[in-house]
Amino acid sequence: MADAIRLTVDLTGILQGVGFRPTMARLVGEYGIGGWVRNQAGTVRLCLIGRPDRVEKFLAELPARLPPQARLESVRRVAEEPAPRGDSSTTFMILDSVSADRIRISIPPDLAMCDACRADVLDPDSRYHGYPFTTCTNCGPRYTVIDRMPWDRDNTAMRKFPMCDACRAEYEDSFSRRFHAESIACPACGPRLSLVDPDGHSVEGDPLRQARAAIAKGKVVAVKGIGGFLLVADPFNDETIRLLRARKSRPAKPFAVMARNVEAAARYCVVDKEQVALMRSSKAPIAILDRLPPFLDDPRFELLAPVTGTLGVMLPTTPLHLLLAEPLPGDPVLPFELLLMTSGNRGGEPICLTLLDALAHLAGIADLFLSHDRDIHFRCDDAIVMHSAGQLRVLRRARGFAPRSLRLPRALAGRYLAFGADLKNTVALGFRDEIAVSPHVGDLEAPTALDGAAQVADAFPAFFKETPQSVIVDLHPDMHAVRLGEDWARQRSLPVHRVQHHHAHAAACMAEYGLEHALGLVLDGTGWGPDGRIWGAELLHVVPGGYVRLGTFDDVPLPGGDAAVRRPARQLLARWFDAGVAFDSGWLARLGVGEDECEAWRMQCARGINAPRTHAAGRVFDAFSVLAGTAPLQVTW
Repeated sequence: MADAIRLTVDLTGILQGVGFRPTMARLVGEYGIGGWVRNQAGTVRLCLIGRPDRVEKFLAELPARLPPQARLESVRRVAEEPAPRGDSSTTFMILDSVSADRIRISIPPDLAMCDACRADVLDPDSRYHGYPFTTCTNCGPRYTVIDRMPWDRDNTAMRKFPMCDACRAEYEDSFSRRFHAESIACPACGPRLSLVDPDGHSVEGDPLRQARAAIAKGKVVAVKGIGGFLLVADPFNDETIRLLRARKSRPAKPFAVMARNVEAAARYCVVDKEQVALMRSSKAPIAILDRLPPFLDDPRFELLAPVTGTLGVMLPTTPLHLLLAEPLPGDPVLPFELLLMTSGNRGGEPICLTLLDALAHLAGIADLFLSHDRDIHFRCDDAIVMHSAGQLRVLRRARGFAPRSLRLPRALAGRYLAFGADLKNTVALGFRDEIAVSPHVGDLEAPTALDGAAQVADAFPAFFKETPQSVIVDLHPDMHAVRLGEDWARQRSLPVHRVQHHHAHAAACMAEYGLEHALGLVLDGTGWGPDGRIWGAELLHVVPGGYVRLGTFDDVPLPGGDAAVRRPARQLLARWFDAGVAFDSGWLARLGVGEDECEAWRMQCARGINAPRTHAAGRVFDAFSVLAGTAPLQVTW
């Protein structure tokens, strides 16, 4: 091997938890080279030993030979030298992971069930037949089970499940798609299902079969999924859906469904090729689809998704979801074409993570609880997307999309931890030229939601090995997220930067498109302005480090503050009061407003009593929608 070289490179990107190392072990043999590969705190170091032409050909062709979920961002040559005498060009090893600092790290997101694992689960001859936790290097839990990087079994919730001999054999077989699959498990050694009643008592019989039977009988079953509990029910049982709406205090907000397969989804909704590809991808989000004409006015679908003419549809994302829809041999319950699936929480609370949480917080909502003994370390909702004007719009960035980092057009000046807002909260860590955005945390009114945001804030800097130098919070003084960020900074003696809410919206759009200067028109609901007023409709000239507010809507009173958001008639009448518009009692009857109420609101506006003035575009939309009769008289969420 006198002409052999040893080339060491560092590779960055989405390379952990996606089968990258096993793929390298298989590929090098085709090129007649050897060496080793190992994880290093989120990236990969690869050592290649062989003839220079073969090594270079391997590197040149590597981007086209990646496993399906991998993403290669950079290849940095660390060292190149003649191969020492005795090095073999045909031996390749996967070495134990090591920790390293100042390396670009990417946390793998959870990956939806792949077609091969689906086939295994439904194959009576497979040892994975009917097993709800079947995974391989191309699918399965990642972010929700990880403790720390690098991505190794001992750093995840799977460490409590020692591999049986059969799993160990597949794990060590370089020709198996489960070669070094850290989440590998089977019925002999992996997680197991359990079914309990609301009192926590075990239900006799096979948990999965009993849960399916309960759903068929109109029961609501809380199911522990990959990132938290879901509430599952038969969407064609009107009585059950009405009962679930009453139990969750969710009178009008749409419910999503899981379709057994693409064909089932296409029976009820318009599904194009792009939507099919996304729904079947490793992201497998909930897609907002237009209902087919026969189902636009169908009372069953109006009960699921009132008024919208759409339906949120997902495909089975895990073997457990698949097995809820598809009966195994001997199960008398027929397949479910659709299953209602909605977040396992009470209004304003985050989804439950543990069985104990579910029993406490879903009491009176769920009739049974289908759980398992694989821990969930981080909450992760289903992502929600829709196609509009020919483009994909991500409405909720969660499972499958996060926590993939977003690249910036230029490097940041430091390392920052941002705490977001109170509604639809996420936490973000900015460093170098990227921003790692957490999955959707939720609304922060509930203490458990705040705990979830705090957990992510603590975990992200440790995951990415990037210690924040300062904390970023909203300008609003009373947000839960602001207080959380201030406390986090105070405990670490870090400075706090306060950013106006709509300046942040505009800057985010600019970062997405690589702009340094822009005119930004921000139409929003509520954001605290530096003048102490409620902003929400701004024309901003945004420049590096600041902005100038060029224009806004006239301000109007908001009688009752947030109460006016929930009851938009307050806003309409306030605008009429403010503009001196006369109206008769017929309008009050149409709006469901009593004479005394109207007079009380008039006095509030006139005297400025709990009637802050707002510029917000969202409040304009509220007022005009109730005027047009397109909004409910009482808004719920």
